[in-house]
Amino acid sequence: MMASPLDGIRVLDFSRLLPGPYCTMLLADLGAEVVKIETPLAGDYARTVPPEFGGEAVFTAVNRNKKSVALNYRNPRGHEILLRLARESDVVMETFRPGAAQRWKIDYEALQTVNPRIVYCSLSGYGQDGPYANRAGHDLNYAAIGGLLALNGVAGGPPIPPGVPITDLAGGMLAAVAILAALVSRQRSGQGAYLDVAMLDATLAWIAPIASILAGLGSNPRGQIPLAGRLPCYNVYETADGKFLALAALELHFWQAFCAAIGHSDLDGRRLDPDAIPQVALVLKERTREEWLAHFRDVDVCVESVNIFDDVLRDPQVRHRGLVTQDRQIQSPFRFAARSDESPAPALGQHTHQVHKQTGLSDQEIQGLEATGVIKTA
Repeated sequence: MMASPLDGIRVLDFSRLLPGPYCTMLLADLGAEVVKIETPLAGDYARTVPPEFGGEAVFTAVNRNKKSVALNYRNPRGHEILLRLARESDVVMETFRPGAAQRWKIDYEALQTVNPRIVYCSLSGYGQDGPYANRAGHDLNYAAIGGLLALNGVAGGPPIPPGVPITDLAGGMLAAVAILAALVSRQRSGQGAYLDVAMLDATLAWIAPIASILAGLGSNPRGQIPLAGRLPCYNVYETADGKFLALAALELHFWQAFCAAIGHSDLDGRRLDPDAIPQVALVLKERTREEWLAHFRDVDVCVESVNIFDDVLRDPQVRHRGLVTQDRQIQSPFRFAARSDESPAPALGQHTHQVHKQTGLSDQEIQGLEATGVIKTA
């Protein structure tokens, strides 16, 4: 176990909802001090997500290991305090509409004047410029424009929204990679950087590995991508109890072992034949999922259970890796960089007093600022 690699790095996080907070959570998991700058009245919108969309659990899931400072940075005194925080920070993350940070004088140019070493990341849907820059949007829109949504579904059917907000999370992860690279570059040059990252960029980056396949599939590629349900050796099959198995016997020797294990060596030569899918489906429908898993236990055939979330929480490999807690929370994947000060998502303004004291404000000043609504303490 090594020390957290981002110890000593402070991140000012203006972001809300999912993509930006997911990015800064990754940085926090790696040891950075992430200070969420929230508006005193409402804070991060994810705090009030309706129950139909997951409720406050959405906020909790992507804001662990962070501090919350409730500060009205549009107020002149609040803006002065923000600049003081920026002088002592390394990274800024924002997810406002293009141009908003500039109007509020918290853009890269404004903060770079007080801290030339700042790494400033603007994460948006379509980027800071171009014909779509100022469009409103969410994950499904970026997936649609970037071509990902058109791929999701079965041949002859409509596009199906993914069960996970892929482009939001891909954008957050791409931003984290860009920030880490900029910090490494700063070590060499001493200079900060401005990073323009878009969820659309991330969508295309994820599609890039199959771009050559897509180029030959015409205007309706849904259901035609080899690894998206077109091959018998790489597919999802229902079992007798209405559950599912994922078969990924891509290599010939895995496929042959699978065919032998189900007693159908006659399928040896049909690994890439879509017409073999119904025959494999009929065979796997003869037993329950657990019966098949027991049957395949000692054979290398690349067959696994399609787990629902409750199954995931009980999965022995997931438990062994320490990826979930007893209260069903998913843990940081960075086991090599475990923090010594793990903490849950903060209450709004929970660290306002602490952080402002560190910047030199007195208790009396902090009380006065709260009385005038410039800040809020929990």
